[in-house]
Amino acid sequence: MIKKIGCIGLGVMGAPIAMHLIRAGFDVRGYARRADFFATDGAELIAAGLTPSETPAALAADVDLIITNVVTGDDVYDVLIGHEHAVCHAAAHHGLIVMDHSTIAPDKARQIGQAMYDHGIGWVDAPVSGGGIGAVAGSLVSMLGGHMRDVAAVLPVLSAYTSGHRHIGEMGAGQVAKLCNQIAQVVTIQGVAEAMRFAAIHHADQNAVLDVMMQGFASSKMLELMAPKMIADDYAPGMESRLHAKDLNVAVTAAKQNGQTLPATECVFTLLNAIQEKGWNKKDTSILYQHLKNK
Repeated sequence: MIKKIGCIGLGVMGAPIAMHLIRAGFDVRGYARRADFFATDGAELIAAGLTPSETPAALAADVDLIITNVVTGDDVYDVLIGHEHAVCHAAAHHGLIVMDHSTIAPDKARQIGQAMYDHGIGWVDAPVSGGGIGAVAGSLVSMLGGHMRDVAAVLPVLSAYTSGHRHIGEMGAGQVAKLCNQIAQVVTIQGVAEAMRFAAIHHADQNAVLDVMMQGFASSKMLELMAPKMIADDYAPGMESRLHAKDLNVAVTAAKQNGQTLPATECVFTLLNAIQEKGWNKKDTSILYQHLKNK
């Protein structure tokens, strides 16, 4: 049974997850690459009971489960494998499992997962959907890839901060499901932006249009969340556009490697890249609407 948990990556997603775990009664440890993190942004976690560790290896030597919440596949590799203080070099890790909540390429997840197995460490790729709002609310949804024994072991942990989860298949399958989610989600955000801009150009009340759309077949979570932000020109980040751009890059690259084209996804990826060039990388992805207004 998992009792001690080590968290690597304590940002917008990782910090609320760690807090939920503390409140659920787990013994939670944490590692942050920034030297002053626990004296500044992480002070609330320390006050709540989190114990800091100096290196990923030191963290791994004293826990049952490592949860990673970092940005790229290279970041995951770095903290787990890439240097002498990485998780795989822990003094002892009998029965240790790594659960990765980052969104990375399926092939990278399989590579890292196999490396974990080679070191006697379990692996679950478990990307999540719900963003920072879902992390704070404890209502994330997780897509799981890995051996059933490892997945079964982490389910009681996931119940502390998710409202749903599904075991998709073997290593990498969780990442495939997450990229499917991101493809549908971000293409939909662009569709919402175009619909709201169309309403404005034709002098229709955008709020009235939104209300009736929410009652019809166009209704969706992205319409519900993003349209009000677009109407209000409120681009405070729920999900930073740079992260959606990163995810679509992973999806488009993986598709091309398998001979697949994603026409709509590639189009929105191009738009997101243009947004990054404008310096809007830390704005919410609803900034796609502002990009349309500027054309």
